[in-house]
Amino acid sequence: MKKVLKKLLKAFIYLIVAMLVWVVIGIVALAANEKLNDHVRVKSYTVRDEDIPKEFDGYKIMAVSDLHAAPFGDQIIAHVDKQKPDLLVFTGDMTQLPDYNVQETVKIGKAVSDIPKYYVSGNHERQTDQYYEILNVLPLGGITPLENDKVTLERDGAEILLMGVKDPKHDVVTEERIEKMQNAIGSMLEDNDKYSILLNHRADLYPELKDCGEDLILSGHLHGGIIRIPFMGGLISGEGLTEFFPEYDYGRFKEGDSAEMIVNGGCDKNPAKKRFFNPPEVVCITLESE
Repeated sequence: MKKVLKKLLKAFIYLIVAMLVWVVIGIVALAANEKLNDHVRVKSYTVRDEDIPKEFDGYKIMAVSDLHAAPFGDQIIAHVDKQKPDLLVFTGDMTQLPDYNVQETVKIGKAVSDIPKYYVSGNHERQTDQYYEILNVLPLGGITPLENDKVTLERDGAEILLMGVKDPKHDVVTEERIEKMQNAIGSMLEDNDKYSILLNHRADLYPELKDCGEDLILSGHLHGGIIRIPFMGGLISGEGLTEFFPEYDYGRFKEGDSAEMIVNGGCDKNPAKKRFFNPPEVVCITLESE
């Protein structure tokens, strides 16, 4: 009987020790995650395409997405100073509903005064009654909205096209709204023979927008899946928190001859969408001519 009790006691002690070890590991992991969430990293990509003019070889684009008014302006400014991009773009959700504050974005724009800066709306801008006020405030930071609009970028006499498609505003994107977006992109690409880049907030609309004629799409919206599981990707859709393992959560995508898409993981700090093993980031894309 004593031997049995000894074995049971030993097993119980082993169990308690194992549980304590896992608790400590969990606490350390959570503390490390909190530290990660306080620092914006740079995720770099290289895009090679024979349609990129040789004059644009080495051209760098930094993309900021889903800032949601997080206090990361100084870190992003430091990344711009270090990376020295030729262009800075904002791909939506710079504010956080129900607020409409974009002062952190304006702060970045004012500090980065020597390169062009463009913006396209996300659902958090489009779903506020202050949408047009936001559009009027951004130019104070030298940021030009591209809402169903385009601009020609020039370098050493060569040109590429930069476009922005306005967010459809509603959480449920109907076929009618998708058709409006497709028509807007088609109109901007009419008679275009230049390499073209599209700013579109919602990465999950890639299947509907990938064949409109653009060459590269820069998107965000899904926050990298919020929780990233090793070898599996993002766990939850950034909007609504109802979709598990969203297909276009993060990284780069290219399907057949369609446009390539790079999805920004975003750099928010929203307690309602707590990021796990998914540090906030800005994206730096270097163009290369084949």
